[in-house]
Amino acid sequence: MNHLKKYIKTASLYFAMVALVCSCSNDDGYYKGEVVKSDLAPVVAFTASETSIFIGSSITFTDTSTNSPSLWTWNMPGATPNYSNEANPTVVYESGGVYNVTLTVRNEYGADEVVFEKFITVEAPPVIDIDTKAQIRYTFEDNLNSDLDKGLQNITATSSGAEQYTIRPGGGGAYVCNGSNPLTIPGYTGVNGAGSRSVALWVNTTHAGTSGLVHWGASGTFSRSSFKMQNTGVLRFEYQGGGHNGATAVNDGSWHHVAYTYDGDTIKIYVDGVEDFSVSGITVINTGVSGETEVNIGSQLGTSIWQGAMDDLRIFDSVLTPEEVLVLSEID
Repeated sequence: MNHLKKYIKTASLYFAMVALVCSCSNDDGYYKGEVVKSDLAPVVAFTASETSIFIGSSITFTDTSTNSPSLWTWNMPGATPNYSNEANPTVVYESGGVYNVTLTVRNEYGADEVVFEKFITVEAPPVIDIDTKAQIRYTFEDNLNSDLDKGLQNITATSSGAEQYTIRPGGGGAYVCNGSNPLTIPGYTGVNGAGSRSVALWVNTTHAGTSGLVHWGASGTFSRSSFKMQNTGVLRFEYQGGGHNGATAVNDGSWHHVAYTYDGDTIKIYVDGVEDFSVSGITVINTGVSGETEVNIGSQLGTSIWQGAMDDLRIFDSVLTPEEVLVLSEID
């Protein structure tokens, strides 16, 4: 009996010491002294949300290892951060290059590691020159002349009232619509039918009424092409018989860059270079079917007059890409 008690006591002490060793961890948090069981050890694998990006973009890495790892070590040269113990880290690459990514995973039965060489390619964004793409551009430098420096159409806008100008900080002159001086572009009827189009400009207002920004096309089912602001301050693209509102109010007294695009199917609205609204399947638009009109700036066929300032207005007969809209929103 005494021998049995002595054996039990010795065995208990041994297992206590094993438990103590197994509960310790190294600087990475991995367990020390665990018993490796290859059939239960994790098998490392991961994916990335992107493998080719532009400088300044982010990537999320997702662990897809099997056998339930409990510890992760990511090494991501060139990224910020370049080291992580999260299961699914998100990082940003600020410099161009081609980068490796290493993931080590571990559980109580063992560890596994993989190195994906030359896995991430980071490039500088393409240089975008959209100045020559616009059909019409007005910079409102104390006049209503179209900008001819970029090879654009030579059409001078006309005002229904007294011209008024202000300064957009960092952006030179701007036109002030005071409720009685909207503009018209003589002889220019915009883009008609279901043709691709984009309109972009800077705006500043505190007005809370429905207001036209850029409009063309006579009233009639699906005929009008109207870019306007609702009385709630959100933007709207409207064609008679339908229309779609954005989500972000722009009547807060600050300068905002606003734009819309239409490609014969999809309408997109942008605020400050960011997509604010998108809808597809809009194939009924037939601008000008009820009669073409000259392009109105600051009104909708002489009503819903804009009250506020505007600057750098551009009209395109093509669809701006999100990258091009972003570039426009960054131009001072």
